[in-house]
Amino acid sequence: MFRTVMANMGIETSFVDARDVSLVAAAIRPGRTKLIWIETPTNPTLKLTDIRAVRDVVKAIDPAIVYVVDNTFMSSVLQQPLEFGADIVMHSLTKYMNGHSDVVMGALMTNNEILHGQLMFHQNGKCDFKLVS
Repeated sequence: MFRTVMANMGIETSFVDARDVSLVAAAIRPGRTKLIWIETPTNPTLKLTDIRAVRDVVKAIDPAIVYVVDNTFMSSVLQQPLEFGADIVMHSLTKYMNGHSDVVMGALMTNNEILHGQLMFHQNGKCDFKLVS
């Protein structure tokens, strides 16, 4: 998706091994980097990234960078990236959450009201309700 779809939209992507936070820091282009996306554990190799350590490096460089964790392989039962500083958590619900592979579905979670509104705008074409706590 990042190499094809996003590239065709003019979005540049850097790929680094996020287990080494210095590589993440080196890949950030101040003023240009808008999003950091990690997957932990990775599929299929099960490599683990320290979610909080990456968050600390990213936010120290630019607090406005949106930090997304793909938590599909771990599921929210065993890992809650929002508690470790992720701005958004993504799940492919088709896999472990559904368990039957009879539904194609995904979910994004955030505890940031501004990001929530932006996501809802893109989902529904409007942004007129508040996050319920």
